[in-house]
Amino acid sequence: MDSADAYHNIVSFLTDGILLVSDEATITLGNQAIEEMFMVSKDSFLNKPLSKLIPDHPQILEKLRDTFDTGTTFRDVECMGFRKPDKTHFPINICISPILDKSARVESAILLVKDMSLLKDLQETSQQIDRISHLGTLALGMAHEIKNPLLAISGSAQLLRKELGDEDQVKYMDIVISETQRINRMLERMLDFTRPKSPSFQTTNIHKILEDIITLEKDPLSQKEGSFSQIYDPSIPTIQADEDQLRQVFLNLIQNAIQALPDGGEIRLVTRISSDYAIRDEKSQAPLLTIVVEIIDTGPGIPEKHLNELFTPFFTTKKKGSGLGLAISLKIVEDHGGKMKIHSKEGEGTTVQVFLPMRQS
Repeated sequence: MDSADAYHNIVSFLTDGILLVSDEATITLGNQAIEEMFMVSKDSFLNKPLSKLIPDHPQILEKLRDTFDTGTTFRDVECMGFRKPDKTHFPINICISPILDKSARVESAILLVKDMSLLKDLQETSQQIDRISHLGTLALGMAHEIKNPLLAISGSAQLLRKELGDEDQVKYMDIVISETQRINRMLERMLDFTRPKSPSFQTTNIHKILEDIITLEKDPLSQKEGSFSQIYDPSIPTIQADEDQLRQVFLNLIQNAIQALPDGGEIRLVTRISSDYAIRDEKSQAPLLTIVVEIIDTGPGIPEKHLNELFTPFFTTKKKGSGLGLAISLKIVEDHGGKMKIHSKEGEGTTVQVFLPMRQS
């Protein structure tokens, strides 16, 4: 094998993207990793402007100009790539280096492009798990400390109520009993959140779970003149999962969507096989395909400042929420080897994605 063939093979099989760019910022070469990363064929970007793959980043063009003018190398330049097929942006890291001709003049620039999506997701997931772990320990201690005196208060209030003859006093005591019961329910949820509970895997039909929940929640949604619509992928097989735990997850997410919905809104349930990423099986180390369930509502959306706090225990935007529903749901999904993502924009509704490994018996 001569050196030209060797270089061609190295570039072709690199997992990072390689782009060769002219002094006019035109792409003259790209490897297979670029095609996979940007979900495009070579024909669609060769001899086209770099902005076709990396739009709206004038700083990249400025750095390219410096590379051609002075031979400067730039490392760890962070920006966003653009996937035209699904119109999405994703984080990338670029290294820009000059390529010199025999006269030591810069004849082109080479760009090493790394897809940072997985790393960003791992960092985000790690932060969520750390936050849940720390607050979970605190919640466990609080729940145990509060629960015993609370039960004493509730029992004493019920005994005292029997001795009261005045109607107004009975009414006030009913409020005391009702509120202690509400606090006790919240404590139980806190304990559910902190108790290690391994999933009991069994053959599970995701579509059946969703349809059962729709049957339960049709009335609350119809009271707001809203409607469900379902777009299911019939090719999705049954998976190994804890049906009761997943039912809890999807019930919570659908109830959240209903509460966020204005009168006359819509909740769309979508299932599909995900091409976004694969989960690695712990035993065989082979990558597992994932399914994704999307709960999409036409509600008011979530302010950007709240998006990073949604999975934080006890954080809630609801007047009567406990702030534990999403944290518990995330823990269940993580225990299944999956992950959750929330995309939202004020005025444009919210999409919650639940990714689960397509693990079969």
